[in-house]
Amino acid sequence: MATTVSTATLTVSIQETITLNGTKQGATVNAKFGKIKQVDERVLTVPTHEVALMSLSSSAAAGTYVTSKVRYVRFTNLDDTNHVRLTFVSGSKNRFDTKLEAGRSMMFTNAAMSGSAAGASFNTFSNFTSVKATANSSAVDIGLFVATI
Repeated sequence: MATTVSTATLTVSIQETITLNGTKQGATVNAKFGKIKQVDERVLTVPTHEVALMSLSSSAAAGTYVTSKVRYVRFTNLDDTNHVRLTFVSGSKNRFDTKLEAGRSMMFTNAAMSGSAAGASFNTFSNFTSVKATANSSAVDIGLFVATI
């Protein structure tokens, strides 16, 4: 069976605006991601213990995306009070943790990550294989948007 899904271009706009001392500052940046064939948009509730948000692998499945086909991912903390810890884990069990404050978003456009022990120098990037989340003091809702080719 041949697919009937046409590819499209995803446009992502980031706009910064502020007036400091009467002077307008900021910029608008538009990024285009071509040949997008699939998008996944959902809201997940994250409890105060670690849960999986998404995985990357060589084949797609429920909640799992093909590493080489990921072009854009956005996490948005939909809570108005509590932060959430996002944990990126590579196949070699390296971890990268980041704090996503209430009402904030984090975007990335590939699976490459790096982490090192204190004082260690950069060696190479590794692809993360999963993203996990933990709410800080009570459950939070996370918006997830994934675009793949």
